[in-house]
Amino acid sequence: MIGNAKSLVLERKGEKDGFAERFGKSVPNGSLIFLEGPEGTGKSIFCQRFCFSLLENGTRCSYISTQYTIKRFLRQTASVGYNVRKKLISGEFFFISTEVTLAETYARDSFLKRLLTCRELFENEVIFIDSLSTLLNKSLSEENLVDLTNFLNRLTGSGKIIFITANQNEWSEEIHRTFKMLTDVHFRLTKERMPGVGTVHNIYLEKFNGAMHKYEPMTTFSVKPGVGLTIESSGVAF
Repeated sequence: MIGNAKSLVLERKGEKDGFAERFGKSVPNGSLIFLEGPEGTGKSIFCQRFCFSLLENGTRCSYISTQYTIKRFLRQTASVGYNVRKKLISGEFFFISTEVTLAETYARDSFLKRLLTCRELFENEVIFIDSLSTLLNKSLSEENLVDLTNFLNRLTGSGKIIFITANQNEWSEEIHRTFKMLTDVHFRLTKERMPGVGTVHNIYLEKFNGAMHKYEPMTTFSVKPGVGLTIESSGVAF
């Protein structure tokens, strides 16, 4: 934790993974962070990486997932070296799966209301919603979007940091454009073909309001078992 910011630095066995240094080292309190990209570009693994580093640096986090049950989430994070089981047991980490908590109980058109009234989810310092576009694709509209944005503004106004992921194809262009304008930190993830190399995964840091250190606009990455995210040279095949 650094003053009015939360550290993203992740150090294991005396070595840093390098992502914090490329992404400005820390995130100011009261930031709304938006990670966008099509399915399979790496939005969830970056949430897991950020969450793990924040927890390791003493920050209490909440996480809502539309993809994983708690059992699958713990298995997934352990497989890439981001094991959060101890933090969950100690109460420093709070996890909700929509697969279990909402999907089996409520109609999807009520998810926005359920999200806004899930008080326990928003009690911790940092909240991850992965993926908001999947969670609210049946209940969020351009008409009630202001209810959500006002709610998020109140949370960030109180100093909380919120990470949101979204797939542009799951909601309207107007909603997507609103989130890109609203957010303080904007990441865009892609899969791209590179001549002579093949498919590479890139993350672009499009915007960083309040950055206290320099950051890189683009990073090529891969995911390795037991290690997690690693920085790759753009000239190295995956």
